[in-house]
Amino acid sequence: MARRPLTRKWNPLIHKKVKDYLKAAKVRSRLSRSLIPNGLTMPDPNAIVIGGAKKMDAAILFFDLESFTKISATLSTEQTLALLNFVIPSVMHVVRHWGGFFEKNTGDGVMAILGTETKDRSIIAQEAIECAMAIRYVTENEVQPMLASVGLPHINFRVGIDLGEVLIGRIGIHSHNFLSVVGTIANLACKLQGLARSNGICIGDSLVRCLNPYLQIHAELGEHPDWAWQYTHTGQAYNYYHFNLDWPEPLEWFRRGFINQPTF
Repeated sequence: MARRPLTRKWNPLIHKKVKDYLKAAKVRSRLSRSLIPNGLTMPDPNAIVIGGAKKMDAAILFFDLESFTKISATLSTEQTLALLNFVIPSVMHVVRHWGGFFEKNTGDGVMAILGTETKDRSIIAQEAIECAMAIRYVTENEVQPMLASVGLPHINFRVGIDLGEVLIGRIGIHSHNFLSVVGTIANLACKLQGLARSNGICIGDSLVRCLNPYLQIHAELGEHPDWAWQYTHTGQAYNYYHFNLDWPEPLEWFRRGFINQPTF
């Protein structure tokens, strides 16, 4: 049986989880600055064994807030913190729902690893694009309206994703270490995020080739003078694409059940 282009992971449960988080975050954002304690030291992270790495196929996703430096310059530090606490955890909830892991938080964005539980690139690609679509939906339909309701400015975002072989390992010293992704695909995903349109998803050729044909038709070829990547062995241009498909309202999608050709 052919694998369907999209799954039922997009559903009212993850939508509700993000909405519930945002409601709680809205209450917390009302706390006065006096409740934020001063501190001199960073919390000690759990000690883990350091060394070694795992080679695998995975999708790397970068999420970033557009023009964050410029916008945050117009806000107080408390407002900036409140804005980040609405946006970033909402994205993290979505990534977790799709089984993703976080390589790092960049302050105004995240880098995530998706598809680490399978070697099937078509499944990795599907999970990555579904996750990106869900990030776009909850950010546009839940996070941005919530920001407006508490008097915070509208802020756009960009998502970049690619798929390929990476090394994932722990780097650092005892009690101060981090998960790191090494590979060309991670570099490409970061650059793709920078090429994405406002509130857009930008994806690499490797990921597009692994998508279901129904999803491939929603990938619009991108062009930029600074993009000159090529396949190493062939010298053929390594293209990038703007992905233009959106999830419908989650309950509507859930009611449709499993279908071979979803209509949006």
